[in-house]
Amino acid sequence: MYRYYRVAATHVVEVDPLDLRVSVHDMAANRIPLKSFVTPGYITWDKDVKSSTGKKSRPISILVSQGKVLCNRQPHVDDKGVMFPAGTLIVYNDGTVAVKSIADITTEHNVRFAVGGCSILPKIRMKEEGFSIRRCLDGKIRDFSDIGRATQRPVIGYNPASNKIIIAVRADSNIARGMQTLINLGCTMGITLDGGGSTVLKVDGQFKVSTARQLYSVITWA
Repeated sequence: MYRYYRVAATHVVEVDPLDLRVSVHDMAANRIPLKSFVTPGYITWDKDVKSSTGKKSRPISILVSQGKVLCNRQPHVDDKGVMFPAGTLIVYNDGTVAVKSIADITTEHNVRFAVGGCSILPKIRMKEEGFSIRRCLDGKIRDFSDIGRATQRPVIGYNPASNKIIIAVRADSNIARGMQTLINLGCTMGITLDGGGSTVLKVDGQFKVSTARQLYSVITWA
């Protein structure tokens, strides 16, 4: 079961933790034939001449659905090739929920669902998780702090009082505003998902936020 409502400009979905799953599509998000879903963690695109779009999407954040590991990496490595652990929301088989900064989901046991992003609650951990200006493996300096900008932002967290996963999408939100959104909704832990042009939210067949961007997968709920 889930509940949708709005708080001013914020779209909110409350979901039972065990109802979350990942659905893989690799297609424009506004064509995905599901009734309800939201943007997952970070993705990238590779050239693919066999694809009708000329590209193929793939995840670069941890993804687990119904116990199956779909992706076991996080977005960034340092200039030595060591992966930065990143914020990951985890639902275990017994329904308990955690947010941990990890690089390898197989170090956790009895995982039913997981999605990686960037930790924002109880603390924003952009720098610790590699979302900063830094030297990369190829020696070039790149700015990954762009994920903190004010934009259309989906966030996901856990409210222990209601025992619900909270999914919220709010326009013109920087990462600190995303954190405050989850706090306002009673969450004690949470991450930001992939935002900006990748943001999509569909509830009961209606798009609350839509995008034509090609997404590898979406988070959906029964």
